Amino acid sequence: MIKYFTFAFIQTMRAKLFYSTTVLLFMLFVACIFACKPYKDLGRVNYADRYKPVQSFLFVHSAVIHSNNDSSVLVLEIPTYQNGFQYDTVRFSIKFLLYETLSSLSAYDSLKKQINCSTSNGYYHLEIPFNVKMNSSSFMYVYVSEKSSLKHSEMFFSVNKNLTSSGFIYPVRAKTNEKYISSYVNRNQSLQMHNCFGADTFRVWYYNYEFQLATPTFFNSIPPKFPDRVDTVYVFTNVDSFHLLKSGLYVFHSTTHPDLIYSLLCTNESYPFITEPIQMARPLRYISKNEEYDYFFQKNIKERVDSFWIDKGGSNEHAKDMIRRYYNRVQFSNEFFSSYQEGWQTDRGLVYIIFGPPDEVFYDEDAEWWGYHSRGNRSSVRYKFVETENPFGIKSYSLLRNQNYFDSWNRQGYAWRHGLAD
Repeated sequence: MIKYFTFAFIQTMRAKLFYSTTVLLFMLFVACIFACKPYKDLGRVNYADRYKPVQSFLFVHSAVIHSNNDSSVLVLEIPTYQNGFQYDTVRFSIKFLLYETLSSLSAYDSLKKQINCSTSNGYYHLEIPFNVKMNSSSFMYVYVSEKSSLKHSEMFFSVNKNLTSSGFIYPVRAKTNEKYISSYVNRNQSLQMHNCFGADTFRVWYYNYEFQLATPTFFNSIPPKFPDRVDTVYVFTNVDSFHLLKSGLYVFHSTTHPDLIYSLLCTNESYPFITEPIQMARPLRYISKNEEYDYFFQKNIKERVDSFWIDKGGSNEHAKDMIRRYYNRVQFSNEFFSSYQEGWQTDRGLVYIIFGPPDEVFYDEDAEWWGYHSRGNRSSVRYKFVETENPFGIKSYSLLRNQNYFDSWNRQGYAWRHGLAD
């Protein structure tokens, strides 16, 4: 009997040891798999930091340019004036992960790189080549940090590479040959237009058109209106340097690949900054009554705008604080949300100016989700901006408006008009 129990005990311990060993080996196998393939759940990352103008966050412009059928370039531009850098040369650390689908938990390609970069005309310019094949689509996660200041930024965007996607024709700065990735250009900038497939001639359609201003969040959605005629046509080759002399929208059409187009919004020299009284008056459309707004433009715009803010703020000091916060948001919207119209006029610009930086920013394949306040708060609200088509080949987003936003809009509008907005 004792021998039987001893044998049973030994068999039980062997079974437990075998089970424990199997579990341990499986866990090591999984760990090895994810050690080889970087892991990131893109759908659960909160990207709100990129819209928060605070000291620890890095403001970065990004785009993917396609060099040829197999190679592409991640282009990053980091403005010194937005980030407060004091040095001519700083060191950036860049990491990116490429995913086949948004639901993929492991990346099929990754890269880590450190770059010492010198400033040029108020920005740091970085170009990082990587391989992605023609007729493919993927999703890219990018993390950028700066060593001395510890500033950082996380980004996410789709990378589509087919003959109807953007990135095959693009402008470069004529003097430095740097790839130009901003959606707007000042009139003093000298550019050349490139086609990655070789020599090309570009027909340029110029539109002097007042696009529709964003409407309040609770309005019924209104389809955007686009111009039905071209004001002027220009012609440039890929070896021509050019300046865009008139404010408005320029759309470049490739003659060798008719599906390829590129758009640039030409702005005044001070853009995205607010430097003139009329630039202060126009964004007040969002928080002013009709008669107030019309009154601004009759004469003495600066005095009337100042009077508006003093009336809402109750004192000169509080008015100055409200002006600083409101127009910082206008400037930020111009910098980061410009498309075929100025950033403050867009749906994302509207929400950013009125409600401020979102607490949550999440992405899916064709949309941005912005969340304000905690979800347990009765005043919490979420906005969905969907990527919408336009005839200009430039990415733009439209807010899905809803009658349920009426209370949050009125509450925040009341706060701005009574000096209570945060």
